[in-house]
Amino acid sequence: MMKEKIENAGKNLKTILIDYTEKDGSNEGWREVEPYSFREKKGETYFYGYDIKKGGIRGFILNTINDIEETENTYNPRWTVEF
Repeated sequence: MMKEKIENAGKNLKTILIDYTEKDGSNEGWREVEPYSFREKKGETYFYGYDIKKGGIRGFILNTINDIEETENTYNPRWTVEF
């Protein structure tokens, strides 16, 4: 379900809000992210997106994303959207 929400937002060039738990267990609250791709790494599925607040590309382990909301905000892709 999470993966489909990310893919749909990326296909429609809409940003998403994600609630994500870091590896150390911390949580920064909701982040607005431009979705770009998925990659398999060390047995985990990573979602890669541009974190608007942090100003850079970030990798998020898919199964540590707590919730996702698609926004109405559109974005101009900085890279190829791979969905």
